[in-house]
Amino acid sequence: MAKTKSGKYWVDWANEHAQTSASVVDLAPPFKGRVEAFIEALEAAGATVHIEATRRDPRRAYLFHWSWRIGLGKAKPSEAKPMAGVEIEWDHGSDAASREGAMEIVRGFNLAIPPRSNVPPALHSHHLAGTAIDMDIAWNGILRVKLKNGREQTVPWMSDPNKNIKLHKVGASYGVRKLATDAPHWSSTGH
Repeated sequence: MAKTKSGKYWVDWANEHAQTSASVVDLAPPFKGRVEAFIEALEAAGATVHIEATRRDPRRAYLFHWSWRIGLGKAKPSEAKPMAGVEIEWDHGSDAASREGAMEIVRGFNLAIPPRSNVPPALHSHHLAGTAIDMDIAWNGILRVKLKNGREQTVPWMSDPNKNIKLHKVGASYGVRKLATDAPHWSSTGH
């Protein structure tokens, strides 16, 4: 089978054949219940929670990972291992063209890049097992949110969620841990 060069085509292909859920319902227990309780506490305190991703198809994770690495010049196209069911050609004949094809995928998926995220999307992510969630949490001023033990925690708004240690503490009390290098990412382990 002929391979198709990296680029926007693969975003459309993945949106049809390798989707990611944005529903808490698709998370694996017991993480699902922990996330539900954390989000409930946040919303009860006045925060708005927008879920970007929960469970992810492995083929989509593959496209995320290699497009990010190649597009940002962190890997050469030849380093991308083939994946069954994803007939992609990462090498466009020049480094510049290969990076641009990969960046079309990065932009198409709206992947977090520096400074929002300094790490490539994982090939073997907690998203594949349903034990991770990408979400944006927003509020104005000071959030007064309940920890799992019922005590109230004040959390100031910070534009960079990676640095908001008080927010991380609230999530951890529910068993939802923040990956401090990836703005939207929370998981069962913090990775």
